[in-house]
Formats: sequence, C-alpha cells, structure tokens
Amino acid sequence: MELLTATGPWMYPLLAVGACLLGTIVRAAIVISVSAGVVPPSGPPHHSVIVCGVLGGVVGLLGTVVGFGKVAIGARAATGAELAQLEVMLGVMWDGVMIIVTPITLGLWIFTASLVAWLVLQFMLDRGAP
Repeated sequence: MELLTATGPWMYPLLAVGACLLGTIVRAAIVISVSAGVVPPSGPPHHSVIVCGVLGGVVGLLGTVVGFGKVAIGARAATGAELAQLEVMLGVMWDGVMIIVTPITLGLWIFTASLVAWLVLQFMLDRGAP
C-alpha cells in the first residue's frame, strides 16, 4: 500500500486498466475458442485488448508528466534554500522521480502485455480460420 501512496494517484487507474485488460483477454480467448474460426458479427473480439494497452500507456505518460511537475516544483523551491530546507526539497524531488518512473513503467508493461496477448489471440483466430 505504501508503494501506491509513494507513486502517486496514477497507480489506481493503471491497476484498473490492468484488471480490465485481463478480463478483456479472457473474454476474447473464450469467444475465439468457441467461434471455431468464424469471426463474430461484431468483429474480431481481440481488438479491444490493444485498446486497453494503449490506454495503459497513455495513463502512464500522464503520470510521468505530473511527476516532472513535482520535480520542477522541488527544484525551484530548492534554489536559494538553506541546508535544512534543501534536504526536505530533495525528498520532494525524489517523490517526483518515483512518480515519473513508476507509472510509465507500469503503463508500458500493460501495453506490452496487451500487444503480446493481441498477437496470440490473432494467431488463435487465424489458425481456426477455414
């Protein structure tokens, strides 16, 4: 829980996107395995998997932008600060660095997982095609 607090509010939407991605992968795999190679009238069921991945990447980038802002605020406050204040400002900047690195890393992992899942589901669909 401390990691979620330290990495900013962007982790909650990223965790929600990751959960949606897992649900979408399972749903698409079930539809593809039942369809016996015939694409449902609604279209290929696995395209929504890639959408979840892109959404994860975008939310991660937004978290990175917020983290850069926090680092900039800490750097601006640190200029002209006394030694005791400087340690506090460095702590603020480190919090910003955590917000920069963690959301984009998780967002890119979500995107990578969705891309791999999309490719596997595409292979399953192509393999079952007549």
